[in-house]
Amino acid sequence: MRRKTEMAQSTRCVALLLLVGVAVAARSASAITDGLLPNGNFEEAPDKSQMNGTRVTGRYAIPQWEISGFVEYIGSGQMQGDMLLPVPEGANAVRLGNEASIQQRLTLTRGMHYSITFSAARTCAQSELLNVTITPESGEVPIQTVYTSSGWDSYSWGFKAKHSIVLFIVHNPGVSDDEACGPLIDSFAIKTLQPPQRTKGD
Repeated sequence: MRRKTEMAQSTRCVALLLLVGVAVAARSASAITDGLLPNGNFEEAPDKSQMNGTRVTGRYAIPQWEISGFVEYIGSGQMQGDMLLPVPEGANAVRLGNEASIQQRLTLTRGMHYSITFSAARTCAQSELLNVTITPESGEVPIQTVYTSSGWDSYSWGFKAKHSIVLFIVHNPGVSDDEACGPLIDSFAIKTLQPPQRTKGD
């Protein structure tokens, strides 16, 4: 009887170890790879039931993202008054109004270096900037007026992953009189960096 009990306990321990191993493997396999973030170009659209005109009303309406505040889903060639809102890549982009934000949870390799690149364009405010946060660090990215046919420019944010799961947040702290006024953003991509290492001869 004692032998059977020991065998049963041993079997349970092996099963538990296998489950832990599978969980760890699944977690590491879900780490994000180089390229566009999930729905990083916003081509997966919100359901029309969670839209009010161009405004996105559902917190999780844009697939893979969580939003807060006045967020608009903009189609290429859309007009705002007399101003054309171009989308140079793909068919759609997002606009962040005053105090609006969009965020996504990323699974990374702790201690590795990464850069996140995105495109942005100033719209109706004289001075626009974005707060970029990759927990626990954040900083400001001023959005420049670019005198090109599209008005868009590319921005990049480099960082070292302090945790294996981080929250990536883009926030418009603007104080325009028009709550809808804010930058257009699109094409969020990530790349793993390999910074040069010191050698003994350096």
